[in-house]
Formats: sequence, structure tokens, C-alpha cells
Amino acid sequence: MTHTVDPFNHETWGKDERAYFSEIDSAFGAIASLRAPLLVGNGKPEHAAYLIAKFLTNADQAVRLFSGCLKQEAQDVALYGNAHIHGAMRGLFDRGGKLTIVLEDAIDADGERAENHPMIADARAWADVANGKDLKDFFDIRKADPKSVQSLMDDDFHHHWMVMDQRVFRLETSIETYKAAVGFGRPDVAKALATMFDRLFDDATPLLSELG
Repeated sequence: MTHTVDPFNHETWGKDERAYFSEIDSAFGAIASLRAPLLVGNGKPEHAAYLIAKFLTNADQAVRLFSGCLKQEAQDVALYGNAHIHGAMRGLFDRGGKLTIVLEDAIDADGERAENHPMIADARAWADVANGKDLKDFFDIRKADPKSVQSLMDDDFHHHWMVMDQRVFRLETSIETYKAAVGFGRPDVAKALATMFDRLFDDATPLLSELG
């Protein structure tokens, strides 16, 4: 029987998971006092889920995500269908922060209709109960212009990435296997990725209005 690690349930963690998640927690706790850059590997779906939640929980202003789709689950690990990630997202909204997303492909690769994607539904529900605030002030999702993506590939940049406040980044080194590097103490790289994202975002097609 395969043992599934739930990154948000300590009882499912083994020794390796405890060490890894502790390292990530320590890195986020020391962001302001880091004296040297720190690069941490991030090679499993459960690592990705934990990092997504940490980015949303620790961001002061903005989280930017460039991805293929908002996959709800990968290898029996809940990703963008994860209630813990949704809760962290709502916490970001409560602090006045914003989550912006650019996707290469469809919103949902798991068979659900896009407008029923749980992450989008949760963001909409938050906007509805938060005094009728405009969702786009806090959450926006767009489809990348293929020409913009091709331009990145022409420059031999075949990556997806996530940036927290231009301070911390997660850069996938293998889109297919979830392998990635998480960088702390490299604001130059984080800012460059944020700038690249903003260019993609500006050229991308808005999706929220199409969902009705």
C-alpha cells in the first residue's frame, strides 16, 4: 500500500518530510535576517503544495503564478484543490494582498468545468462576503499569449514560476516532474521573475469575465 504524504497533516510525515518542511519553515522565518542567499530544492507534489500555501501565507502584497494549469491534484496530493491553500489565499485577500495567475493551458486539467474550479469558486465566495468587493482587485487569472510564451522559449527559458512580494521565488526546473528551486535572499532574481510575469500578464487574455 502506497503511503501518501499530506503536507498539512503532521501525522503522515516521515523523517524526511519533517526535516524538509522544518527547513522551509525556518527559511521563511529568517527572510528578513538572511545574510547570504539560500536555495532549497522542491521536488515533489507535496513540496509544491506546501510552498504554494507558504507563499500565500507570508506574502504582504502580491503572489504571482505562471503555470500550465491549476491542477487540483497530482499523484494523490491535493494542489490547487487543497482547502489549506484556499485558506491561505483568503488570508492574503484579508491582508489586502493580490494573487495574479497566468496559465499556458486550460484553467483545469482535471475534468471539472473551469467556472467550478474550487480555487476560483473560493475566491469568488470571499469577494461576495467581503462587502461585495471587486474580485479583480484581489484575484485575477489570464490565459497567456502563445507568442509571449514562445518568446520565452526562444530565449531557452522553459520554466514556470511563482514569486512572493519580489522577495522569494519558486522556479520549476522540470515542469513535468514538479522539480523546482526555491530561492531566498535573492531579490534580484525575484524581481526579474516578477517583471517577466507582469509582461506575460499584460499580454494575456482575461479569463474571469468569460466564466460568467
